[in-house]
Amino acid sequence: MDREILHITVPAFPIALSRVVDSALRGRPVAVAPLNSERALLQCVSSEAASDGVFAGTPIFRARKVCPSLIVIPPDPDLLARGSRALSELSGEFTPVVEPGQGRVFLDLTASRRLFGPARDVAARLEKRIAGEMGLQAMAGAGINKLVSRVAADALPEPGVFDVFPGSEKDFLAPFPVSVLPGVGEARQQILFRDLNLQFVEHVARLTVPQLRLAVGPFAPLLHDRACGIDRSPVQPPRQSGEIVEEGLLSREENDDEVILSELLRLVEGCGLRLRRLRKGAREIALAVTYADGVTEEGKRLLKRPVSLDLMLLAEVEELFYSTCKRRQRVRALRLSCGRIGEDAGQMELFAPEVGEVSPRQLALQETLDALREKHGKGVVCWGKGIVPGRESVAVAEDAPEWDPERTRYMTLTKSGK
Repeated sequence: MDREILHITVPAFPIALSRVVDSALRGRPVAVAPLNSERALLQCVSSEAASDGVFAGTPIFRARKVCPSLIVIPPDPDLLARGSRALSELSGEFTPVVEPGQGRVFLDLTASRRLFGPARDVAARLEKRIAGEMGLQAMAGAGINKLVSRVAADALPEPGVFDVFPGSEKDFLAPFPVSVLPGVGEARQQILFRDLNLQFVEHVARLTVPQLRLAVGPFAPLLHDRACGIDRSPVQPPRQSGEIVEEGLLSREENDDEVILSELLRLVEGCGLRLRRLRKGAREIALAVTYADGVTEEGKRLLKRPVSLDLMLLAEVEELFYSTCKRRQRVRALRLSCGRIGEDAGQMELFAPEVGEVSPRQLALQETLDALREKHGKGVVCWGKGIVPGRESVAVAEDAPEWDPERTRYMTLTKSGK
């Protein structure tokens, strides 16, 4: 039985999301790039900017010369994450086999075909849901594999459904340039295929595998299959992560260490509570600091022993923060992840001093705080370091801001019991 793979894509996804939030960006040339330098490269451009000759990878100063009316906005990781999550949740209503991406999602509808009908019908319903609940225009491609469905969706000039019938994959891909095939980047296309004049997919499909091997080496069999419309890769849902992650979005951009550290403490408390519920500790911590201009700095730290108590974890996170946050720029968001959970600390040295030993008083204090918070709520008691007079912050963590279909915009909801 042939597979039924559906691919949904929203062109210029970061810009499309920003236009939902800010209607002033609609219909105007927009690009996404870090605002820390005029030499920063554009990460994404709208169709209006592309029609004026502006493309991704162009420096900002050069793009402004080509398109003086260009609006450059900074990346918004939080908005992007919420939009991707909402897109995945809508797709998950039709099949549990969903592979999400940035503005893209693959759905394997093979097993749910009898329930929801063929892929083209699901695509039409899903496009309508995305337009009505998220305010986004999506393109859909349907085929028997991921390659064909992706190319079909990208080929649409406007919202709609491109259904490639089984058996016509080779003929469908034939007129496309070789760059649509996975693994054929710009360098390989220009250097390896220029001398052979292989410009289109049909040119590659006509060659034999030994002939292709002279040009691309071991990649030849896979390239030949893809040129013939053969793609055996499955739709892969996200795997369960072995990390515990907490995220925090500051209510306003800050460069005050006290405010930032108070938000870090909130993240530490969230990670620590989840670790203690698992009765495990973290051997590695990672911190991502997102600045007001969209730039993100990341740092990692390997701990000497598994840690789960708030104060011990906070001490490690503070050192990691000061070693990671080095830019003179206001901080917008923080992301703390605890990895290598529950790993054995290994054989201890016989005469080595005990590092970070937990005293009975520390353990009893932490257990008491956890019991109080579980009974009366998280806000009933907090560490003194988390109190900054006159300042507020918005904790995101698991209960991230969700899409509000009623008003077609994002809003922050705080879920209870998490």
